[in-house]
Amino acid sequence: MTIMAVQFSMCPEPPRMIRYFTYEGSPEEALKSCKQTLEAMGYSIDFYAPESFLLITTPQPVARDIRRYDYALAVYVEDYIHVHIIARKYIFKRGSETSIGGKELVATETSDRLPYSLQQKIFFPLIAAFEDAGMPETSEPLAPEVGWLPKPDFHVIAGG
Repeated sequence: MTIMAVQFSMCPEPPRMIRYFTYEGSPEEALKSCKQTLEAMGYSIDFYAPESFLLITTPQPVARDIRRYDYALAVYVEDYIHVHIIARKYIFKRGSETSIGGKELVATETSDRLPYSLQQKIFFPLIAAFEDAGMPETSEPLAPEVGWLPKPDFHVIAGG
């Protein structure tokens, strides 16, 4: 009797909800350009701190099947433009049919990983708009050569 095993390699969970973009000019100009681009896409800005090079959009809903998510974008400018999705997932409680005792029917939970299809729905138009504004997407930036070193793993150094 022969047993053949096949292993499929696929991502067990969606990727991190962040994209990086390059820019030319000062961080102030880049943040201002990000703000204008997001407003042109229909996002409203909830928090804008040019002195910290940070902006956060107002949360807005996005639906997938019967699940509902709210998300906002957080944009932080340093050497690169970092665009993070901040998400909240709504979960229908199983025992909530009767709602005895005033319990809520729906629970919310912060989510650090949205389904990849939702991330694409959010990021693809954003990537196109940022590229049109002169801020092309880049892969995850590397650590600067000077001034930043990862913490050493002492277990590896000590051999155990």
